[in-house]
Amino acid sequence: MKKILALLLIPLIILSACSDDDGNVQEPKPEMPPESSMAPNLDNFDEDGARAETINNWAYAATSVGVYSAILYANLVVPVTAFKIGLNQEASYETSTNLWVWEYDINVPNKGTYNVRLTADVDGTDVDWIGYISLSGSFEDFVWFEGQSNLTADAGTWTLYESPESPSAWLTANWSDNESSGVTSSTFTVEKEGNFFDSSISYTVDTNADYNRNVVIVDTNVSNTIEVDWNQPSGEGRVKSEARFEDTNYHCWDDTLNDIDCPS
Repeated sequence: MKKILALLLIPLIILSACSDDDGNVQEPKPEMPPESSMAPNLDNFDEDGARAETINNWAYAATSVGVYSAILYANLVVPVTAFKIGLNQEASYETSTNLWVWEYDINVPNKGTYNVRLTADVDGTDVDWIGYISLSGSFEDFVWFEGQSNLTADAGTWTLYESPESPSAWLTANWSDNESSGVTSSTFTVEKEGNFFDSSISYTVDTNADYNRNVVIVDTNVSNTIEVDWNQPSGEGRVKSEARFEDTNYHCWDDTLNDIDCPS
C-alpha cells in the first residue's frame, strides 16, 4: 500500500516543482507599441516646401509642425531610430531574467553604429519596456528610453532621455491605439527645463473623420496654441492660431494647397 501511495505522489511532486520554478514558465509575448507611439508620421508636411512663401495657410501649418517636431525630437534621433527598427526585429525569451529581449544594431547617419537591447518585462497584463543603447568606445547600456503598456499595446507611456552626457528626461509621451474605433493618439511633452518646458505636440489619426489627421501644438514659450487638421491623402486642411491670425477662426486650404474660405 505504501508503495502504491508513493507512486501516486511522484507526479504531484514533479508538477509542484515545475510550477514553483519561475524560470520554466514563459511569459506571454507582448505586442510591440505602434510606431505612432514614439514616431508619428507627419510626411504630409514634408513636401512642396518651395511653395511656403506663396501659400499662406498651408505654409504656416507645415512650418509650425516641422519646427516644433524638430524642437521635440532634438537629440532623440538615436532612441527614436532604435525603436522604429526594433518593430521589425524578432524577440527571444530569456529564461534567466524572465524577459523578452530584442537585440540588434542600428546605424544612424553622422552619429555611428549602436547596439540596442530592448527588453519587455511582462507582469500579468502590464508590460515594462526598457531600451538599452551602447556605442562602442563611448558608453554602454544607457537607458535612452523606457515605458509602460498593456499586453495588447493599445495604450501606454514613454520617457525619452536627452543623452548619455545629460541623462535627464527630455520628453514624455502618452499614447493610445484603439483599433476598433480607428483612433490613434500620441501626446509628446517637453520635460527639459528651459523656454519650452511643458510645451507639447499631440498627434491624432481618426480614420472615420473628414479631417482624419490632427496636430495640436502648445507652445509655452510664447503662450500660443496651434491646431492643424487635414485630410490624408487629399491634403486639404485648416489651421487655427490666435497669435498668427489674430482671431480664433480656422483658416483653410484646398487639395492644391491654395488658400480658400473655410466651409461654413
